[in-house]
Amino acid sequence: MADQKDYPYSEKTEAFSQSEIEARMQLSRMDEFSAVSGAVSLDNLVVPPDEDIRILMRPLTRNRSVSPGTQDNWRWLALHAEIAEKEQSQHKVLAVTQTSRDIKFSVRIPGERLDDASPRPPLWCELYYDPTSDNQILLNRSDVPFMLSKASPQTTGSTSVGYEVNPGSNKALAPGTWRIKFNESEVLDFRILEKRPARLRLPSGSSSDLSAFSEMLNSAGKRCLEDEDAPLSPEKRLRPSQSDEKDEDGVIMFLPAKTNPLVFPLPTAEKGKELATSNGHPLLDIQVDETVQIPGGCELDEYTLTKRDPIASTSLSSVFTADHSKVPDSVIVVKVLKTRSPAASHSDAAAARNVIHQADIWLRELQYQEGLQHKSIVRLYGGDARFLSLYMEHVDARDLSSRGTWRAAGDVFAGDRSDGLRILRDIASALHYIHDKGLVHNDIKPGNILYSRERGAVLCDLGLSTHAKNAPSFGGTPWYVPPEFIGLKQRGAPSDVWALGVTMLYVLGRLTFPDARGHRAHPRHLHWLIAKVHARDRSQQPEAISAMRQWLAEVNALRAGLDTHDKLERLIHSMLAPNPHQRATTKDIIKAFSEQPDR
Repeated sequence: MADQKDYPYSEKTEAFSQSEIEARMQLSRMDEFSAVSGAVSLDNLVVPPDEDIRILMRPLTRNRSVSPGTQDNWRWLALHAEIAEKEQSQHKVLAVTQTSRDIKFSVRIPGERLDDASPRPPLWCELYYDPTSDNQILLNRSDVPFMLSKASPQTTGSTSVGYEVNPGSNKALAPGTWRIKFNESEVLDFRILEKRPARLRLPSGSSSDLSAFSEMLNSAGKRCLEDEDAPLSPEKRLRPSQSDEKDEDGVIMFLPAKTNPLVFPLPTAEKGKELATSNGHPLLDIQVDETVQIPGGCELDEYTLTKRDPIASTSLSSVFTADHSKVPDSVIVVKVLKTRSPAASHSDAAAARNVIHQADIWLRELQYQEGLQHKSIVRLYGGDARFLSLYMEHVDARDLSSRGTWRAAGDVFAGDRSDGLRILRDIASALHYIHDKGLVHNDIKPGNILYSRERGAVLCDLGLSTHAKNAPSFGGTPWYVPPEFIGLKQRGAPSDVWALGVTMLYVLGRLTFPDARGHRAHPRHLHWLIAKVHARDRSQQPEAISAMRQWLAEVNALRAGLDTHDKLERLIHSMLAPNPHQRATTKDIIKAFSEQPDR
């Protein structure tokens, strides 16, 4: 089981050159903005109905320029100009849409000298989308703190509450208009909008049936009845989109693919009756045999998803099989990352950090896996950032930790020697392919290896993968972390080989399922948190290091008992060399299989 820790934000970014920054800022310059004093509140602007707009932004700085910052996927987010109904020159804003690949929106505003000649620092902040609510998580990536306050029109006599957001800190924000300031210098107004709700069309029937169905859904706090004939509030009234008008005001217009609401169709749906939800998570809420229809906006264009059988559910993710309209005649696997873990449920700050952490994992797994084409690596079809979902090939096999299939009573491996040879050959080949691309898996273990005698071994779950040059200091599963991590804090390709070596001790029958040792009821309970091995609080280190060394001593004793005259055991022996420079590589393993006959 991977460490359940509030991970620090050590995200690596790559800076643009100064000339590129200036060129991009020139594109997004807004010289035609009116003075702030004459601008209407962002709360009063009407959002067009044909775009899934999540953020409206207005810079309050003198040069009126905004430069979207770097993204994990190095893409510009889709922006288009939104113009209010009256005095159009005073109401231009940036409208931010969320596409199927966008987990966040990043914005930079350059520093400047104020009228009193004092410097105003540059702003860099990011807004992460919460997939289970209308909230967004603001993360301050600036070098200095800034003040955040609610800028929505205040009720007479009320006072706006302000928050100081330190560098690296976050704040969960509800829909409404917010303002960022450095000291008394106003920098940015932005409005968070509610998500467009999923709609479930109700079947025609009696009012009592409708009432019962509505009550059932409302009891979960997820869906409520929406009457199309009811008058809309001013904020929800829609006007015709002006996105087709020619832009003559120097405001850059990036037109995104439309992101339409989810629709949950039911047989003989009655037109005009819908169930709407702004919160909840459609892919986590749907039941077996229910169908989600997504009309557009994803890289797979329009698709429907019908849930079939659950595979696994943990505090971090839910995995199930489904029918996907873009993968005909084939069942796929859907993996949905959860952002409401029990560990974060008692702290708003921890919950916000968990949204950021899970979103970053989703994007990393999508980016690293989507280009991989190897018979022993699960194929990724695509994903949807709005739900932190990934759509993958369904492998008709169970993982090596599955009870009753590959894990027998006593937590021992249920296969034989020929299974071990096949598993080692296939996974070594998959890792060699990954390492050749400069990637490290970082979580090789029995639970991430699917196996059947018909298909062979298939590697899955690249959610903790990194580039080899950006080795992590946290994450993974304790029993598979190599010895060099203690002294040198090293993780890399040799770490994957070590982890596969420990896995092969289990497959070979020399070791019971390691993860079982983490259960407190286990007679030889042994567990530690990887992050505590190098914790900033040094008082937490000794216990974790002691437990890890105890485990490594057990592994080393098992290594010493391997028969180096046997091909399979000799390979495992070399994979578990304590010195990473003496450890076998995936190339060595592949060469051994090609040159020596099996025994």
